[in-house]
Amino acid sequence: MTFQDTGYLNILVLDDDPDMRQLMSSVLIAAGHQVVAVETAERGLEQLPYYTFEVAFLDQNLPGMEGLVLGEYLRHNNPHMQVALVTGSSDPGVDRLAKEHGIRVIRKPFDVDELLEVVDRYVALEAERVAAARREVVGGRAVDVKAHLEALPAYFGAPNVPQRLEDLVARKVRVALERMRYDGAFDELDRAAAYAGLLTAQVLGLRLPRHKDGSTFFEDYDAIMRELGKDPAFS
Repeated sequence: MTFQDTGYLNILVLDDDPDMRQLMSSVLIAAGHQVVAVETAERGLEQLPYYTFEVAFLDQNLPGMEGLVLGEYLRHNNPHMQVALVTGSSDPGVDRLAKEHGIRVIRKPFDVDELLEVVDRYVALEAERVAAARREVVGGRAVDVKAHLEALPAYFGAPNVPQRLEDLVARKVRVALERMRYDGAFDELDRAAAYAGLLTAQVLGLRLPRHKDGSTFFEDYDAIMRELGKDPAFS
């Protein structure tokens, strides 16, 4: 499950000071997120098979391992992760290395808003990644589907698709296309839904209804794309 599914982040808090762990945890939990708070790098590493952490707050002076070393490891394995090094000392070398690895440095004592800024940055960047992925799919730039549309039904070989599935896809595609054509303020979700539904129909060989003049939903979609100044996807 991701933030897009749950609405909260999984956050690792790692500090050998119990009062500091409690402070950071309470701030982050109050903001609606799930927090795993531990006191050593070893305990932190033990959590990785069980959680996909989106954000980590690490004390620099940890028993057995520096927070910066652990942060580098976490970022190497999950480049999208936001990691903040929480430290009471000022070391230009640590600052430089942290910057090189995309790790933020937060000085103790800190303002709680500094913690929330790290969380907000992850949320903002994740929203950008999701939007970019949707644009790739909707725009057809991720793969040249158009060149292989005719071969897709035979490739997937899905005979005897239930009629209720055909009806559902046809209904949803029709609604999305109507919103795109007649609602000037249509949501990008409508465009993504129409494209996904039409591609599903093509892959599974669904028999979508035609208009009285014989035109298809595929032609409708491409006509709307041209009106919007975008490339057609199916013709």
